[in-house]
Amino acid sequence: MGQLEHSLQDTDMPEILAEQATLAQSLFETHTRRVAQLDLMVTILNLSRFIQRHRGATLALLGGDNSFRSQVGALQKQTSAQFDYLQCLNNSADKPMADSEYEQLTLGWLTIIKDWENDDLNHSFEFHSHLLELISRIARQLSEQILATPAGAEGNDALRSRVDNSFTYPLHGLTQTCVIDLYELVEYLARIRGLGTHMAVIGQTDKELGSKVSFWLQEFRYRKERFDQNIQLISSQYLPCIPGLKSLPNLNMKLNYFISLLGHEMTSERTFQVPSHKLFLMGTEIIDGHLAVMDQANAVVRDQLYAMNLMMLERLSAEQD
Repeated sequence: MGQLEHSLQDTDMPEILAEQATLAQSLFETHTRRVAQLDLMVTILNLSRFIQRHRGATLALLGGDNSFRSQVGALQKQTSAQFDYLQCLNNSADKPMADSEYEQLTLGWLTIIKDWENDDLNHSFEFHSHLLELISRIARQLSEQILATPAGAEGNDALRSRVDNSFTYPLHGLTQTCVIDLYELVEYLARIRGLGTHMAVIGQTDKELGSKVSFWLQEFRYRKERFDQNIQLISSQYLPCIPGLKSLPNLNMKLNYFISLLGHEMTSERTFQVPSHKLFLMGTEIIDGHLAVMDQANAVVRDQLYAMNLMMLERLSAEQD
């Protein structure tokens, strides 16, 4: 190799290094933004658990069961702390969630806890449910942002195909089934738990509440059937990474018993025989078992985002050589 060729290569090196540094910085920023969006989605979905429990405990307390009072007080403190954490997380991550959305969330929560003991039962139920629907919408928006095609893959057909087939498409299926669909399924079950617990407190099936529970049960069964079909494919791909999937058959047995028990109590001419606390705890155990699957799925998404970023860095830097 001649001296001139050596000189040209030495001259090119700083430019090549600068391009690689720019590429690394771009991929790092994209990955950091995705992880921030994922953290925010996980935090919002975790917040929903406290709101769901608060709804059920409040409905029991409004029905006259004062043994739920301490639980309501504890849940209000826990939920308010979750809101503070959510705000700190959003601010530190360059606000993946718009200020207007956070304000809607906090306004919804403040509406729930303001003079809540004087609320009508239906108003309390609707206030909680409206806020949880808002959380579902924001979580769905964040999931779409997290799994959007990376900017580095646009205009690069070979890389985009690799990213889509190895990461984006599988993660879309995982997130849709084990996060979005599962969250909505759990919300229907949480509504049934709340209204069922209230009826257990008052000792009878209120006609209007009974109609609502029957509707939610019908909707739940429809969504559960669809979820069970989709989860078969997910299990074949992710069973080693999501151990909670192994618990679903046992949870289904408990779920069927819970629904059967509630249905029997609602159609019986006698007063409710199942204690309100038992019904609430039974529903909560089933809900928490399903939410464990959602938590594990989100952990898989985080790991796969990291793997996707490393693969893109390797492929794109190789193309610059």
